[in-house]
Formats: sequence, structure tokens, C-alpha cells
Amino acid sequence: MANNIPFQPMGKTVLVSLPTINTANTVAINADSPCCQVRIHNGSANDVYLALSQNSTVAVIPVAGTPSYGTILRGNTIAIFTCPQAATGTLTPTLTISAISAGVGSIYVTPGEGF
Repeated sequence: MANNIPFQPMGKTVLVSLPTINTANTVAINADSPCCQVRIHNGSANDVYLALSQNSTVAVIPVAGTPSYGTILRGNTIAIFTCPQAATGTLTPTLTISAISAGVGSIYVTPGEGF
């Protein structure tokens, strides 16, 4: 359950590298204890499109008239996303984050709780 407290990290930060333009990179995320949020820092100037899922859904850059899994995170910003609790609290990583960008860059993902 999300808390009304400042973000509390509950696992290791994962670097998701985006070394190739317009190519998605999908990485498993796991927490040290059950939690239902992740803090994501877009460390590049480019917009990044994200897909958080339990089934390795691949992020796609949306185009007009074609809906896709790709929630935007603007360049050089931080956001906290809520995800299924079971996904980040298991021994086997079942939460995946997929990221894609029209430029090269990196995002940093930390499981935890809070705003």
C-alpha cells in the first residue's frame, strides 16, 4: 500500500540503458520487501516512453492513430509510478520495465513506497 510519506527506497536501483535510438530495452525489477511503487529518474534530455508490466510488455513510442504501451517521462525528470505489489515483492523478479526513446540515454529505477 502506498504511503503518504517521502519516497522510501526498498531495493536496489537498476540502470536501464538506452544506447540505441528507437529500440526498447526491457529489464526485470525486484524489491527487498513487498512494495507497490517505483521511482524513475530519466537521466537524459530525451523523452522516454515506459511500460511497467508483469509480462514483459515492450514500450513503443506512440504515433497518431495507433495506441501503444508507452507512458511518457520527460527528459531530466523524476516520477513515481504505482505497480502491482506482487510484482515487486517476490523472490523471482516479475515486474519488468521497458523503455524506449528517440535518443540515447539512461533511466534509473528504484522500488519503494511514498511520494
